[in-house]
Amino acid sequence: MIAPEQPAVTAAPDSVRGSVMPHCVAVTGPRGAGKTRWLQQCIRELLAERPGVRCAILLAEEGRTRMESFCADLPRLSLRKLFLPCLCCPEASDLSGAVGRLVTETGADWLFLELPVIAAPGLLAVFDRQIRIPRTVVMRLTPSWARAVKAGMLSPFQSGMFDAADVVITNPDGTERAARLVLEATAPHPMPAVFSPS
Repeated sequence: MIAPEQPAVTAAPDSVRGSVMPHCVAVTGPRGAGKTRWLQQCIRELLAERPGVRCAILLAEEGRTRMESFCADLPRLSLRKLFLPCLCCPEASDLSGAVGRLVTETGADWLFLELPVIAAPGLLAVFDRQIRIPRTVVMRLTPSWARAVKAGMLSPFQSGMFDAADVVITNPDGTERAARLVLEATAPHPMPAVFSPS
């Protein structure tokens, strides 16, 4: 069983910046949008195409997830859980320390963050302010969120998340092609790239 990361007094962002910085991809979206499936596709492609690459996942989810069984058979993949004591108080999570420890302990070339949509804005703000590793934010949408985007009827919360995303995946069947798009990206996009395969 994988123990959740517990908040600590010491943070280690300098240990991340002092070594070779990993490529970082954060994925968020509402429940049922396919975040885990999309991450698994990205990781499968990376491990198949790049022998020796090491991946690490920081999972901000409570309880047991499908990602744990996925990671069990992959030796070049490390998984840690981030303890979120409060979804509206991202500073209480020790994101900086958790990322620093995970990257330092694993020597990861790629860091994947899976963030619940309600906590993502605060966690991304903490990430940018404290960790400062370049990252790409991928937002997976459920059909209802995709309809709201298409109709221009986003709530302020949805608009904020949409604006924070570098890549927005509106079609649940676009997992494989969207994974390739993000893995080939070298820097965050200035505007969201909406990926809606036909």
